[in-house]
Amino acid sequence: MRTALGAALLLLLAGCGRGEFVGEDKGVTENQIERLSTPEVEPASDASASARLQPLRPSDPIGEVASGGCDFSANGRMVMVSTATDSVARVNGELLHLVLAAPIDGTGGFFEDRQISISVGRVGQAGADRGAGRWPARISVTNRRTRAQTRLDGFWRCEPLIEQP
Repeated sequence: MRTALGAALLLLLAGCGRGEFVGEDKGVTENQIERLSTPEVEPASDASASARLQPLRPSDPIGEVASGGCDFSANGRMVMVSTATDSVARVNGELLHLVLAAPIDGTGGFFEDRQISISVGRVGQAGADRGAGRWPARISVTNRRTRAQTRLDGFWRCEPLIEQP
């Protein structure tokens, strides 16, 4: 009885799907199969891309924010601007409007939305350009979902000039 049941099960399994994948033309091209198959070598992905700041563009709507607020710049390019009511940054190609999680001042600030949190803080006196109200600072961006984090050194500037010791 067991032998007959085992043989019947083997025949059933052998007949299932037979010929579906071998030698029959189902309208699938080799290109489609190649695109859907697992590559031999997995390409390296950049895990920090979801938390990487990008320079703000001249076309970004930051005019009202840039006047009378604070900004962070790195490598001569502005990457974030903030006032008491709005903060703007470009992360992973997307322009984000962040809310203040704490008051901003000449020492830095903390900003967030549902996906990103940004922390800015001064890192010392060396290299300060007090005439322009610029202080050496570091910005940290964290993607709250993926936990990816990036840091960038640059300058924090507030207008009107807020003197800090």
